[in-house]
Amino acid sequence: MVRATMQTPQPDLPPETRAQLDQVFEWFNANVAKLEGAYRDLGVKFDNISQELEEKNQKLEASFRVTERVENQLRSVLESLDSSVVMIDTEERITLFNPSAERIYALKGADAMGKSYAQVFAAQADSHFPLIETLRKQKNLLGHEKYWKIGAGKPIGYTTCVVRNHEGQVLGAVEISTDLTNIKQLQNQMQHAKTLAALGEMSATVAHEIRNPLAGIGGFAGLLERDLEGDDPRRALVKKIVQGVSSLNKIVSNLLVYTRHMELNVQRVDFVNWMEDILNYAEVEIAKDNKEIAIARDYRFERMEARIDPEKLQQVFLNLIFNAIQAIEGKGKITIKADLDERDFLRVAVIDDGKGIPKDIQDKIFNPFFTTKEQGTGLGLAIVQRIVALHGGDMQVTSEAGETRFEIRLDSRGSVHG
Repeated sequence: MVRATMQTPQPDLPPETRAQLDQVFEWFNANVAKLEGAYRDLGVKFDNISQELEEKNQKLEASFRVTERVENQLRSVLESLDSSVVMIDTEERITLFNPSAERIYALKGADAMGKSYAQVFAAQADSHFPLIETLRKQKNLLGHEKYWKIGAGKPIGYTTCVVRNHEGQVLGAVEISTDLTNIKQLQNQMQHAKTLAALGEMSATVAHEIRNPLAGIGGFAGLLERDLEGDDPRRALVKKIVQGVSSLNKIVSNLLVYTRHMELNVQRVDFVNWMEDILNYAEVEIAKDNKEIAIARDYRFERMEARIDPEKLQQVFLNLIFNAIQAIEGKGKITIKADLDERDFLRVAVIDDGKGIPKDIQDKIFNPFFTTKEQGTGLGLAIVQRIVALHGGDMQVTSEAGETRFEIRLDSRGSVHG
């Protein structure tokens, strides 16, 4: 500020004028001093306000970063959820449609966002819209199911609820849903397993009851055959009785094997040498029947030690090999491939070049009592599958005319090869 100063008074000014001028200059200087003080106060207040603004800006920036982080976390959660999350606003337009919703409802988010929920799902829902019902009635729906026309049809479990802000104002409604297809399949499989278990217990009881009379019939038929003369025509009838009893006994024995509790006696064996004993026995049987069937070996390693139950797996491979022999009409070949992969899973394939398995029955061949053989019991492959499952393994079959392949994969961790 510039302070006014009085010049040396001019001699021609009267005293009253000089006095007035002195008063004016004093007033002026006093007000200038006040203005200087006000200016200083204003500067201090400005500095304080600037500092407060800076602090508030920093807080707002930090709050924005927190909000952005929370929003990103929420978006990541929604995108990672295996459940569908769909939200509508008060106008019943879709405002949220996460990736799982795209998968479950077979729709793209871009084709759903911002559009009427009823229009987007009109073809799937048959006018049944639980999410819209929740919004209109403001009533949450917990743990319900709906069956919508998605593909061949899909069961969906859902929960809906009204969305409100902190003041209680309705913003829309949200639905969280899950594809229940796999769960329904597991429930059906469990029910089927329970049914089979009940039938197994009953079958085991019946088998035990049948076995004793069968033994008596077989014994008496043997005595009767011994007492008849060699040229007696009744001997042929007795032989049929003996053969029938033997066939029934085989069915009963297999039934007992299939239904009784089975435990593994796991041992470490050299799989190659163990398999060679089985194949040598099979080659002897082929020679007895005068069949022109060769057995080829394809082992990845000369030695493959594996942890298996040798007795039960012997039953598995003998069954598969003799099935392959029966499938070959005339000259043919059976190949045994064995490999131990880097995860210590033992893979063994039994391949034959026989007539193959018709496609319409390939999914039935492991069912108990299903057989296409006149003298078959229908339990051989069912027992094979059970033994493989007990080893923590699985089995696949592919077949067409000229090649049938049964491949078994067994968990043999801790195995070695060389």
